Amino acid sequence: MSEIQPTPTSATEALDAAHATVEALARALELHDYRRGRFGESASHTARVTRLSLTLTENVAPEIALEPQLAHGFRLHDIGMIGVSNSTLLKPGALTAAELDEVREHPWLGERIVAPVPALGGLARQVIAGHHERWDGSGYPRGLRGIEIPLAARIFAVVDAFDAMTHEQPYREAMSLDAARDEIRARAGLDFDPDVAAAFLELGAAMLEPEL
Repeated sequence: MSEIQPTPTSATEALDAAHATVEALARALELHDYRRGRFGESASHTARVTRLSLTLTENVAPEIALEPQLAHGFRLHDIGMIGVSNSTLLKPGALTAAELDEVREHPWLGERIVAPVPALGGLARQVIAGHHERWDGSGYPRGLRGIEIPLAARIFAVVDAFDAMTHEQPYREAMSLDAARDEIRARAGLDFDPDVAAAFLELGAAMLEPEL
C-alpha cells in the first residue's frame, strides 16, 4: 500500500483563516457603527485611509508596503472603538474628562482585541496601538515620542488626520485640500514625523483629492 502524502494546503488554509478573521473583525466594527447611526461612514473612511496610507508607505518605506499585516492594521485601526460605551460615543455635547479618557483607551483596547490573532501581530498591532501617538509625545495611550512610535503608526497618523480634515466633522466643515496641506505642514515636528509629513506633502494633488 502506498503511503498517503500530506497535501500542501496548510499555508493556504492559514491564509484563508487569517482573511476570515480580519473580515469578521471589520464587519463587527461596521455593525458597531450601524448601532451608532454611522453605517457606511466608517467603512468609507477606512477605505480612504487604507488606500492612501499604503501609497504613502510605498514612498516612505517600500520594504514593508506589501506586508499583509500592514493593510490589516490600517483597515482595523479603530477596532478598539468596539470597547467604548455607546453613551460616550453618542453623546451630543462635550465629553467629560472621564469620557475622554475612555475614548483614548481605544488604541489599547484594539491592541488587546487583536493580540490572540497571529495575522494581526507585528505591523498591524503597531498601527492599531500607535495611531494616536504624536511626534512630540502629546499623544495617547502611551505618550510615545519621536522614533519610539513605530513607523507604520507614524505614517498612518498623517493620513488619518488629513482624512479627518478634508471631510465634514460634527464640530466643523471640511477643509479645502490646500488648507489641509498647510495644516499638515504646520504640525510637522509637533504631531507628525517631519520626514513622513514631507513625503505626504510631495504626493500629487490628484492622489490627495478628497473622496466621498
